[in-house]
Amino acid sequence: MNGEIMAAEIREQPDVLARIRREGWPAIRQAAAAVRRREPRFVVFVARGTSDHAALYGKYLVETRLPLAAGSASPSTMTVYGARPDLRDVLMVAVSQSGVSPDIVEPVTQARAAGAITVAMTNSAASPLAAAAEFHLDVLAGPERAVAATKTYTAELLTLFLFIEALAGRDGAEAAVLPERAREILARGEETAALAVRYRFAEQLVTTARGYNYATAREAALKLMETSYLVAYAFAGA
Repeated sequence: MNGEIMAAEIREQPDVLARIRREGWPAIRQAAAAVRRREPRFVVFVARGTSDHAALYGKYLVETRLPLAAGSASPSTMTVYGARPDLRDVLMVAVSQSGVSPDIVEPVTQARAAGAITVAMTNSAASPLAAAAEFHLDVLAGPERAVAATKTYTAELLTLFLFIEALAGRDGAEAAVLPERAREILARGEETAALAVRYRFAEQLVTTARGYNYATAREAALKLMETSYLVAYAFAGA
């Protein structure tokens, strides 16, 4: 049953991507304009699991499309060890599908109190994380019931791309082709399934990529472990 739900949610992706472009762009552009006026000196991402992979993509975007350095926060330094770093004029971007994880909400709460500019990206405008951050961007993926996240991951990727493009003063027009490209890929489902059959009985699998694609190599390894008995690894990186 979960496989059927997951397949149905995968097929929703073209519509989700189009919705972000159509309905999400005004809020993304408005938040980016407000952040840009504050002139952040650094960008730090905070996330877990699938959303952490999306945040890794965001890190590459920041460092290649903005004149800023970016890094990934270690939430436990604040939640477990009580660290209170100087976050004045730092942009903290929290990425979470549900927006309810305490280990993401607490660092954002602490960062905002310490002077950070905080942006939350979630699939729930009513979530604690959305309330904790100064700015909230809804990834507009709709309810996701499958255990392994699909449409929320790609929705986070596009939302991050558009937000960072807006921070750079661009209009994100490059993303206009994505819904149609997604439909084209989904239309090749039988071809993809035929390719997958040859790996059905594999016991281990390696995914590899670097740069912008490294995040999705890591996500693919996670999906393989979530949905099968495979032991999967992601290699490469910078």
